Amino acid sequence: MVDGKGLSTRHLSATIDKMLDAGAVALGEAGGGQTLGGGAQEYRFIPHAIQREFGVEVTPATARSLKNAVLGRFLDPADGLSNPRLQDELERCGLSGVTDASHVRDIVTRSVMPSVSLSLAGFDEIAREAERVGYPAIFHNAAPSAKRLIAAVEKNPHACLVAGHSNHPSFLPDEAISIAQDLKSKGAVIDVSTLDCIGTRWRNDPTNLDALIDTGCVDTISTDFAGGHWDGVLEAIQRMVGKKQLSAAAAVALATGNVARVFPQMAGDRGLIEKGKRADLIVVDNVNLSRVRHVVIAGRIVVRNGRLL
Repeated sequence: MVDGKGLSTRHLSATIDKMLDAGAVALGEAGGGQTLGGGAQEYRFIPHAIQREFGVEVTPATARSLKNAVLGRFLDPADGLSNPRLQDELERCGLSGVTDASHVRDIVTRSVMPSVSLSLAGFDEIAREAERVGYPAIFHNAAPSAKRLIAAVEKNPHACLVAGHSNHPSFLPDEAISIAQDLKSKGAVIDVSTLDCIGTRWRNDPTNLDALIDTGCVDTISTDFAGGHWDGVLEAIQRMVGKKQLSAAAAVALATGNVARVFPQMAGDRGLIEKGKRADLIVVDNVNLSRVRHVVIAGRIVVRNGRLL
């Protein structure tokens, strides 16, 4: 229920200004899969609650199905299935002999909903602070939070607000596109994440990522956590180039120069190949851009043909 028991006095006394003075380079992530019914609920919290209650293990895919059946993709209990239809979903998930619809509805709701309103309230606070301090802020962009993020962008036009993982699996492809285009038109930075959708395919697939890249509205690419199963950024770049969605230069820019422009405090002398910048470079295979051949650090070759020198 996100009760704060893990927070120490050091955490509770921290402020944005203190953290920026200490070297922080951005604000966020505002919201998250733990507090807004996202991936962490599916691979950690809901399975843990069901395990604790019934002694039964459920997969992240099953947890997602139950969550959507109870609360819908937008985390509105009014969108949930009726008890008879929820009972049918339990049957499909192999849980009909373990619990009933009312019990699983209560468990899922108690796992997901207590943190949602507080987490969304944080969007407004972080957006205001980003505008005040002049640092970029990263936001959890997903079906339950998109409206609040759009409103925050509208209310804080001078802030640099990054719509993180805009390819979030809670979106349908058309939703991901329309929301990203709306946010971008209002001045937000559109980020997509590899998650586990390129090669691992643990819970997600590349449908939304491909759709957003095809529209040309993406600014940056990140990995996000994906329960520790994230795919590498270079794997995504290879996919974009291999599918002829982007040129190699445009795809690489999503992970380098564009990031440097959005996060100048983080980038410093990184992100671009030009005079005066740090000579930290990788050389990748020209057929498979996800394969690193050589690594240069401070102008010195430290890996050649995959071998550490």
